[in-house]
Formats: sequence, structure tokens, C-alpha cells
Amino acid sequence: MRRALLLCLGLALLLPACAAASPDTEPTSTGSTPAPTSEGPVGTTVATTPTTSASTTTVATAPTSTAPAVSSTTTAPALPTTTLPSDITVFPYFYVDEAGHPNRPGPFLVPISREVPATKAVAGAAIGQLLAGPSDGEREGVPAISTAVPEGTRLLGLTISEGIATVDLSSAFEAGDDAAAAAARIAQVVFTLSRFPTAAEVLFRQDGVAIEVPTGAGQLVSRPVSIADYLEFAAAIHVEQPGYWGQGANPLHVMGFGAVFEASFNYALANDDGLIIAEGIAMTGNGTGWGGFDFTIDYEVDREQPGALIVWAHSAEDGSQIDVREYPVGLVP
Repeated sequence: MRRALLLCLGLALLLPACAAASPDTEPTSTGSTPAPTSEGPVGTTVATTPTTSASTTTVATAPTSTAPAVSSTTTAPALPTTTLPSDITVFPYFYVDEAGHPNRPGPFLVPISREVPATKAVAGAAIGQLLAGPSDGEREGVPAISTAVPEGTRLLGLTISEGIATVDLSSAFEAGDDAAAAAARIAQVVFTLSRFPTAAEVLFRQDGVAIEVPTGAGQLVSRPVSIADYLEFAAAIHVEQPGYWGQGANPLHVMGFGAVFEASFNYALANDDGLIIAEGIAMTGNGTGWGGFDFTIDYEVDREQPGALIVWAHSAEDGSQIDVREYPVGLVP
């Protein structure tokens, strides 16, 4: 089946391949963590715990001139035939090479959907997928998917207690001395673990020893860190659910957070044929900073197919479309 996806900037996307199974070094204390799903809650708070505000929108069933231009001329490769059966989904966070506006050039983090064999150590499985890195196809795709985590980093231990995940990584994680790169890889771990409701903050160890880590603002801290410390690595309209290349539902449940002018942004849902099948306006919970959003999109398709959720904001200066982001997602009847 042709799996054409629409790119607001006319770029091609590639399906991720399933990476290795979860590491077996995670203590069983993480086994009580519920398995996340593509439609599960995102257990995070952002900035000063913004209030999530659901928006009620009217969606259209025909393209309009307000949506960004898209292209449906590319196809995505089929999953490798060697992919093993799996029955849980985890979401490691990688960087997608897409620009924002001039003040926030990106790339930005996205939760990449990964299927892995069932395990009670779900948080460890998510970190295992993060350490495995993007596939060759993802690295070479357009837009490219990348990681700041050094190759060879190993998970030595992971416990979650009283809202804090303590993660112990091997010394390879500290490779290089660039502060910005260090903060970028710390952010990947924090976003990946903070997806679990039981892990609002993350404390880092290296080879069993507590370490200081840089925040997105460049501060060195020894305390547990959270997503609020790394918002520099999130897009202005950051979609947490559905996951990137994840399977959506009908209606499509969309959650995330953003920092947009007057708390509003636009969305469009496109099908495999390049048609806009739903669109509308959504709101965040904060008009002057970061705020959460949570809304659903009703749509109609006659078969399962790949689609794309497109989000964008309008410039406060000239009304032009900015912060255009596209999240590939599976659509169902």
C-alpha cells in the first residue's frame, strides 16, 4: 500500500524500525509502572504546572486555503520482514530535523513510537530503545531523526520511587564536554521517563555515582530535573499524543503543550491521499507562556492508512504561518 504522508515543508518521512528489546538491568521496582499506549495519559507537568484546557472545535471535511501546503508524492518503506511480534508500545524521544521560527531553530524532540516485547519493566524498555538510537533509515530520512546520546551508553540501573526516577548510566553517556550537547541528551532521558505518571522528575547517576547535569538554560544542578528544565528542546507546539508514527484512534485524541500567541493554534488532519479531512483551532491553557492542550478530532476514513497531524501557529507580527510541525499517525475507520 502506498504510504504517502504529507509534509508541510514538502519533506519525506520514514517509518521507524523496531529496535532492541529492553535491557535486563532494570530493577523490578519499575515493574509496577503501567504500560504506556499510543492513547495513554502523559504524566508530565510543564513550566509552572500549566492548566490543561480542552478546546471544542468544529472540523471541516474539505481542504481550505488556511492549511499549510502539503505534498503526497513520497512513499515510506514497509517495515522489515524480520520485525518480531510485540505487544507493548514505548516512546523514546529523538530529535526531528525540522525548523521552528527564527528565535527557536530546532531540531526538537518528538516521542517516536516503538513496539517491543511485553515486559513488566516498561520504563527500562523505553530507555533501552532510547539508547539503541534511531534506525539507519530514520537517520537518513527527510526530515532526519537523530539522537544526542553517545553510542555505547548502557543502562546500569533504574528505579522509580515517590515520583522520582533514578537512572544510572555508563560513563559513555558523558562522552564529549560540550554543554549544549550534554543538555540535549539529558533532555532525551528526562522526556522519555517523564512520560510515565510515576516519574515526574529524574535523578542521574553515572557508574553508580550521583552526578551534576546541565539544564537547558546551562545551569549545573545535582537535584532531580523535570521537563520544565528542558523546554528549550520542545517545539512551540509539542504533541505528546499520538506518538510520532504511532497508531491513532477515531476520534483522534491529541495531547501536549505549547507556547503560542494568544494561546491558540491551528491543526489539520490529512489522509493517505493528501486530502485535509479535518481541521480546526485548538487552545493551550496559557496565553503568555507554556500551557497544556487536550482535544479530540473527529474524522472519516474507509480503511486503515497512514496520515498526518499538522499543527501551526500564526505570527503575532504579520500573521504568517510559523512553527509548522507534522506528526505522522495511523488512521482507522
